[in-house]
Amino acid sequence: MVSKERVSALNFRRNIETIVVQFDANPRPLATSSFDQIVLGSFMELRKKVFGDGRGWRVWLTCKSDLDQYDQLDTHYVVAFESSTGRAVAGARLLRTDRSVSCGSSTLSYMVRDASHGKLPGLPCDLCYDAAPCDSSIWELTRFVSDGSPGAGALVLAAVRSFLIECNAQKFIFLSAPAVSRFARPAGFENVKPLGPLRGERGERYRVFSADVPSRSMKGRT
Repeated sequence: MVSKERVSALNFRRNIETIVVQFDANPRPLATSSFDQIVLGSFMELRKKVFGDGRGWRVWLTCKSDLDQYDQLDTHYVVAFESSTGRAVAGARLLRTDRSVSCGSSTLSYMVRDASHGKLPGLPCDLCYDAAPCDSSIWELTRFVSDGSPGAGALVLAAVRSFLIECNAQKFIFLSAPAVSRFARPAGFENVKPLGPLRGERGERYRVFSADVPSRSMKGRT
């Protein structure tokens, strides 16, 4: 079942829209896929181009994406795309922090919490000062990506804010470089603060942040 929100915007003479979408529980061949699923597929290709081809992250190279264990039917994707072509220009992945999904012999929740439990080689266990949250009102944002189209990332964050307000979310957490965390405030999120120590090597430093989702009464503010 697809959940979506479309917001039109003029972005350097291109009509850019945003959509909130999930994987189709009954996938169909590309030729008969819905437009929403085509947009989602384009977002996966963008992720592979940026994270796999660009940064050398390990991805599922058998397809045109960087699908991982957190890309499931309960995952929500916020994608900015060209309305005329369906080509994704930016996007992000959202998961509720109280989720629990069986994956082979393991039970997974979300990236930051699984890393804190030692389930993700390559990420330290001490990403958070305290226990990683497990709460239906707190979401995790990962795989935030853009192809560099002016304003596309801001549109995605605005759509993330609207979606989280509709879900009655109170906070969201994200793992990012300190510089990236600064985009949360202009997007309308509040009380942006670190939840853990700075990690990583010079040039690739990162830490976990949290941000408050504004109340429903503030939804229309910019």
